[in-house]
Amino acid sequence: PASDGTAFNLEKDRFEFLAGHYSLAASDFGREFTTGSERFRITGIDPKRPKYPISAERIPDKRGFKFTAENVAMLLQARANKP
Repeated sequence: PASDGTAFNLEKDRFEFLAGHYSLAASDFGREFTTGSERFRITGIDPKRPKYPISAERIPDKRGFKFTAENVAMLLQARANKP
């Protein structure tokens, strides 16, 4: 457990640490976005994949996918701007 008693989550902590390098916010971990007709949830970040560093799972089946940071930032912004 972490010092505050919560469960330690390596993926979340790594995402929060690295998010700013990819024009994302630490709070974007776990956020959902839509591309095409499919919904995804951000699950991590991997700097060893420079072209597709953002990991996400498709919400209905939890299948993993990789995205560019620019695309995810744009999709999150589009979702935030929806009325």
